Amino acid sequence: MKIAFIGGVIFSHEILSHILNNGWDISVIFSYDESKNFFYSDMKSFNDISKKYGIPNIKVMNINDPENITILQKYNPDLILVMGWSQLLKNDILKIPKLGVIGSHPTELPKYPGRAPISWSILKGLKESALTFFYIEKGIDNGDILDQRKFKITDEDNATTIYKKIISLGKIMLLENLLLLKNGQAKRTKQDEKKFLENWPKRTVDDGKVNWFDTALEIHTLVRATTHPYPGAFTTYNDTKLIIWESDYIPNEKHVTGKILKINFNNIYVGTIDGILIIKKIGTDLKLKCILSEIFSDTDVGKFLGK
Repeated sequence: MKIAFIGGVIFSHEILSHILNNGWDISVIFSYDESKNFFYSDMKSFNDISKKYGIPNIKVMNINDPENITILQKYNPDLILVMGWSQLLKNDILKIPKLGVIGSHPTELPKYPGRAPISWSILKGLKESALTFFYIEKGIDNGDILDQRKFKITDEDNATTIYKKIISLGKIMLLENLLLLKNGQAKRTKQDEKKFLENWPKRTVDDGKVNWFDTALEIHTLVRATTHPYPGAFTTYNDTKLIIWESDYIPNEKHVTGKILKINFNNIYVGTIDGILIIKKIGTDLKLKCILSEIFSDTDVGKFLGK
């Protein structure tokens, strides 16, 4: 079974490494051109895999460019895996492999198609989600389902932990389904349109800006949803952009919004309209990880964030 792999992020890299380590052959890799690093916070280079296994690594701006379609036609794969890729594939690519084009989406399709699924799952307060493998067809996330497995989301989960859950689940699912596809035993289940709930829109870096008139819980949820490998929730202090990577909160206390109430044990306590946000880990545009004492001292108590 000849396989072409399309992927450009950490999830893709982990999945590809796993299937190669388990004896599957990949004919060609398509990954993002380095210039795309600005657009994808979890973008990952595939140079190491390409070198280790001797697999051609085609770096592209757009997978649908004619030269990339020609390369895929030349390799004539039986199967194309699209694991962690934001560009929609045109029909010229979809019709190449006889076994189909398999994509992944970390939600319970057809409930929640669309963009930024991990972040939205947290922001929407979901207690359960799923990783879905599906046959890519014309449209967005609407093809027949190959496999779908659920996982829990707890109040302690954030983008980092959910990302890791999806990687672990994806490794298991892909190995099992590759064998089924090879043996002609893979299943196709049509998506039930009646189960659709809402389409999730794209999120940008600016969507991570903290509104200090939100409650402490709402800000903490934003921090959880946008932390690594994403750009992070952010505010400003002394004309410096501060990225909040980790937080906690104390509910049911009304304070002046954005006011620094206390600094101790390397935590910063900030007032909100309902509760206190506890900032635990921060960074800046120039330094992704900072010690709190590099930015704050006891003299900052009583001052304001976001102004």
